[in-house]
Amino acid sequence: MKLRSLIVGVAVVVFAAMFLSASAQESRGPWPFFVEVTPRARATGLYDLVVPLEVMDKSREDLADLRLYSPQGREIPYALRIRSDIDDKRDVVARVFNEARVGSTTEMSVDLGDSPGEHNEVEIETSGSNFRRRVEVQGSDSAKDWRTLKTGDVIFSFEAQNKTVESKRISYPASRFRYLRVRVSSDELTDKQAPVITEVKVAMARREKGELTTWAVSVPGHQLLRNQGSPASSWTIDLGARVPCDRLALEIDNESFSRPFEIESVEDPQNMRFVAAGELTRRIGEERKPLVVAFENEVYARKLRLVITDYSNELLSITAIKAGAPARQIVFELKESEAQPLRLYFGNSKAIVPHYDFERELPTKLAAQPVRSEVGSITENPDFKPEPQPLTERIPWLIYVVLTVSSLALLMILVSLARVATRGGASARESDTQTSDG
Repeated sequence: MKLRSLIVGVAVVVFAAMFLSASAQESRGPWPFFVEVTPRARATGLYDLVVPLEVMDKSREDLADLRLYSPQGREIPYALRIRSDIDDKRDVVARVFNEARVGSTTEMSVDLGDSPGEHNEVEIETSGSNFRRRVEVQGSDSAKDWRTLKTGDVIFSFEAQNKTVESKRISYPASRFRYLRVRVSSDELTDKQAPVITEVKVAMARREKGELTTWAVSVPGHQLLRNQGSPASSWTIDLGARVPCDRLALEIDNESFSRPFEIESVEDPQNMRFVAAGELTRRIGEERKPLVVAFENEVYARKLRLVITDYSNELLSITAIKAGAPARQIVFELKESEAQPLRLYFGNSKAIVPHYDFERELPTKLAAQPVRSEVGSITENPDFKPEPQPLTERIPWLIYVVLTVSSLALLMILVSLARVATRGGASARESDTQTSDG
């Protein structure tokens, strides 16, 4: 009984430690830092903030450790958005069901199906070249009563010096009409008859300008080296924090040049990663504006190395460098007038992803811009409690207790089995003796 009680006691200690660790995860104790967030208005509604570089430097790359709290300790759900430029297009299947010519105008009607979803763009292919033709776009749910979606816009196509400049897309307000009808008028100067519409494509196009965060970085000293056997120069650029970056803007003092370049991430000197490559070019007489190097993929790094192959030319004089990346925007809603300031906690590398319902329910395209909030400087959380060490490290003797108890329990089981076996053998011998006597 004593052994059983000891085993139960050890189990209780282990489970209690696990429970306390899980409970600590739900409090703000595991978050070492916070910044104060002050909305610029006290009314209810949508607000946002741009996550500062210093916060990203001390947070997880996915920013899943961010937590926003009111002064009363209420957790405020938010949506995290990466404000990249958006240029998306979803094609909508369109079936032609009517085509006609009326005087100098050609019209084509298409059926988008029972549930086409939203659409806001039509691409119209017509015959001929060197034209400028007016277009009208109409929509209908019955193919009988038509409403004008766009009128007055033009499509055009011009050829000169073996080059073609054309525009054949017409945008209109987002619509869910099942039927579309496009009318293309002939160019009064070049068309002798109504144009032929060869194809109509319908799509839902989403083009949205993002928000860019830029910051100046120090211009480091250069190093001379050889790149692929040719004289080159390199600059190791410190971004100031370990943050996302998808471009560098270089101010170069030289009047004209054309040099190949490479950019690498040198986060790990033993394992440098390729980031971008291309040509830095300026011709005589061109404006001396910064040359922007845009990366194909965003990189998360603190240091980048720029290598420029100079060949036999003079060294390029880089006078200023700016880094940039799409802003990380946090959108949240105040449903009641909260005391201010709010607090944004961060720095807990083991925080779980919050998966707020608010983020899923927030429309992709907001009807109005949220009110921008001001963000203060980083403050150490006075309630910060480092994550407890594993139980075996906090109580190193516990493992020996468990092993000892386990060994004793095993020994008692073996002794018990041995006793049972001994009694069984004695009974068998006694039974054999009685049988022989009989």
